[in-house]
Amino acid sequence: MHRHSTLLCCLILVVAMAFSLIGCQQPSDPAQVQGGASSTEEPIELVFWDMAWGTAERYQPAVEKILAQYQTLHPNITFKYTNLPWANWFEVYSTAAASGSAPDVAIGGGYMPFQFAPSNESADLQWIIRAWEKEGTLDDFPEGFIEYYRYRDKQVGIPFNIDPRAILVRKDWLEDKGLAEPETWVDFMEMCKAFRDPEQGTYGYAFGVTSGGAGSFTNWAVNNGGMGFDRKGNANIDSDNNLLTMKFFSELKKADVLPEGIEHFTGDDAQKLFIAGKVGAVYGGPDWVEAIVDSGKFTADQLTVLHPLKSPAGIQKNALYFNGYMVFQQSEHRDEAMAFLKWFSENNASLWSEGGVSAFPVRTSFLKGIDTLKEPLTKAPFVEYIIPNSIQTVYPMQNGTPSASMAEGEKYGSQLMQAALTQEEEDWKPLLQRLQKELEKLIAEND
Repeated sequence: MHRHSTLLCCLILVVAMAFSLIGCQQPSDPAQVQGGASSTEEPIELVFWDMAWGTAERYQPAVEKILAQYQTLHPNITFKYTNLPWANWFEVYSTAAASGSAPDVAIGGGYMPFQFAPSNESADLQWIIRAWEKEGTLDDFPEGFIEYYRYRDKQVGIPFNIDPRAILVRKDWLEDKGLAEPETWVDFMEMCKAFRDPEQGTYGYAFGVTSGGAGSFTNWAVNNGGMGFDRKGNANIDSDNNLLTMKFFSELKKADVLPEGIEHFTGDDAQKLFIAGKVGAVYGGPDWVEAIVDSGKFTADQLTVLHPLKSPAGIQKNALYFNGYMVFQQSEHRDEAMAFLKWFSENNASLWSEGGVSAFPVRTSFLKGIDTLKEPLTKAPFVEYIIPNSIQTVYPMQNGTPSASMAEGEKYGSQLMQAALTQEEEDWKPLLQRLQKELEKLIAEND
């Protein structure tokens, strides 16, 4: 709710009446907004920046179809829609915000609402939450998902999708070796050793390191009770849990089960090697399963999506990535943008059924109701046992923070992975201590 200066009582009454009639500010009663948008007749153009959540052939037309539906309900609203590539998205948004040319509504990386929160560029979306509370629909979001986007006393984002990660394994290789699906880190190491065949040129495990890794180290570290924060939001990167995770990857490298040059791999490199039949396990998301199956090199029934492994710390969870909507505070049409955002969140299930979004919807009703999410070999494992057994990358902290956004931008996970693969163990502790100090400073300055 935007704050207004205290005026004379009569002026307050006039303004309140005007708001209830034209809805050009956030109404105190969400029911005053019909269909989730203001009833003003003033022509308004909303600038909407989005990301490439699916292929250009499917995703963008699906979005534009939804926008057209909204315009049918509210002919005074038009949209200037831009679908941005993931390359340099962080810089594009940062530059736009700094120059006063940010969009009205945006969907970016998972931490983006926090990125702009310390500078008060992220508008408070609490009005939307209150509206859903009154309508009784807030429970369509799983527990903790809305709270994730709380920053101090503001609701800086609304969850859009969740991007689960898992380890994909050649099921036929397991069967050929007479192996059961690994359940622990030790089991996984033994599986990788069994897959290694110097004569055939096959390896155990591949993942992206320099880019496109989707947080491989983060996933294993979180699974082991490590990575960046403690429950209270303090820096905790210099921990035994992270050190043990680094040691595990070092042991994988020394066991010769990782492809040569793994420290230079992108995610595409790992995926191509897996498709070529040169590696038995790869770290990726549901879109990777589809890409692998679409390659025609082998079929979906030759794959298995591993259940989260039980780590030395006794945790059995994968890392889960959130992505959310936000409205920029500098928008001249914040209220209309929020009204649209509420409606868009409620009415965009077709982004999955028609638009081919690879990440999963956060809304429980969408997960249950979209048939394309029930494909038994590519989607169902993520819905059935990956998402329910995954935790946010900042766990055990419950909400994201600006410092988490900056740490992601600095690629802390990639730095630790590179060190584990290329440095001696005595060099790891100084790196952890340096990152600890950096993160402590980021937290003090931004959180």
